[in-house]
Amino acid sequence: MSLAPQELENTASKYAAEAIRLDSRGSRGMAIQSYQRAIEALVKLVEIYPEYKLNKIYMERASAYQNRIKSLQMSHGIEGDDERMTSVVNHTDERVHPINGNGKTGMHSDSLKKQNNSMDSLKADFDGLIMKEKPDVSWNEVIGLEDAKRAIRESIVYPTKRSDLFPLGWPRGILLYGPPGCGKTLLAAAAAAEIDGYFINV
Repeated sequence: MSLAPQELENTASKYAAEAIRLDSRGSRGMAIQSYQRAIEALVKLVEIYPEYKLNKIYMERASAYQNRIKSLQMSHGIEGDDERMTSVVNHTDERVHPINGNGKTGMHSDSLKKQNNSMDSLKADFDGLIMKEKPDVSWNEVIGLEDAKRAIRESIVYPTKRSDLFPLGWPRGILLYGPPGCGKTLLAAAAAAEIDGYFINV
């Protein structure tokens, strides 16, 4: 296994461990976000390396994390769409179809069809992974970053709460950049909580 899939594997493990820690502390919203990130890393790993032998295990883990997200949402009184939250990918066994007109087996077209079906299934399931509760993060939990907080308040929070005071319009977004762990996601979650909006972690 090369370095790239190992990196995705480590990323998924890191987010899963963080989600379990947050879950045990009772931070439901942040735990759901971390579970979502772990699922995204595992699904990306399966998409990039579809023939890898551990894919079944990765999808089982992703499905387990998805079930935990669903139970967290249900315990908080949020009902997800049952049809979209059933499973991440339905795996089918590989079959070689009869010989096509070129004298070759239809194995390639079969794998393409299977990949398209799994991609459609993943897209449908990602809709179910959007967090449907208000994040429980406040501005007080974001230590420091006063300039970034002020910019977000002026560009997003105030115009959303009092759009009548901004007749000429306002910025529709802010680009946050920096190394992992510097507070970008926490700032966005706090802004979503402030304006009672959904936080969609892409």
